[in-house]
Amino acid sequence: MQAVPGNDSASTDGLGAVGEARIQSIARAKALLDVMADGGWVSLRDLAARTGLAKTTAFNLVKALVDTGLAERNMQAGAYRLSLQHLVYGRAVERRLDVSAVARPHLIAVCTLTRETVNLALPGPADAVIVDSLEGSHTLRVSSYSGTRAPYHSTACGRALLAWQPRRFRQFIYGNSTLTPSTRHTITDPEKLEEVLERCRNDGWTVEMEENELGSACIAAPIFGASSEAVAAVSIAGPAARFDPATITHYGEVLLTYLPRITADLVGKPGA
Repeated sequence: MQAVPGNDSASTDGLGAVGEARIQSIARAKALLDVMADGGWVSLRDLAARTGLAKTTAFNLVKALVDTGLAERNMQAGAYRLSLQHLVYGRAVERRLDVSAVARPHLIAVCTLTRETVNLALPGPADAVIVDSLEGSHTLRVSSYSGTRAPYHSTACGRALLAWQPRRFRQFIYGNSTLTPSTRHTITDPEKLEEVLERCRNDGWTVEMEENELGSACIAAPIFGASSEAVAAVSIAGPAARFDPATITHYGEVLLTYLPRITADLVGKPGA
């Protein structure tokens, strides 16, 4: 049974009745979230039993969690589970790892080797975000800037991240975001995009040709964290004319060589 603070004023000395009530409500809501964090759907009866709360109290609190987007309800089963909002919060915490600082030496190595522009992207709630970019040394090259959005559906960075997210998150992106075509080549059909993401999971990397910008191409792969989740992505970008099949395969192999080293540095293991 989950321990839930009661009305012991000794633990909240000096806060007053209002402060005690607020802390008690938050503690009880947290207890419900902790139970749902075990995974899967949980019935109201189980929520009440495992937290020690009265069924009416548990219902009122979990309803508030649903209303604020922190939980989801299965109307037919009368059961509850955590919402995808917690994934957003988790990603915010993952960013504290300072992926940029850890990855930068490896990004420099990839940029030097390929002479193409290299980008680092982190996942966001609706799009990926470029947080670091190194311009290539070719006279004709692709420019990218930190802080720019990388749509999940039309960029290689976005797809490299999206491919490794739970299906529920991908469906959330398809259902709550407009898969806007950036060019006439952009894939906007979720079923076709799912096929691309499946290839990414099989190959370890993904490519987009003139889907986000005419004349440009990009190949990307994910960086995995300690929990084997895709916490970032690295892309190699350049003019589409230079991205022939042999070059794409070579760049894919480059990413699969260097990115595990970033993962190793992130999780504190010896380099690959």
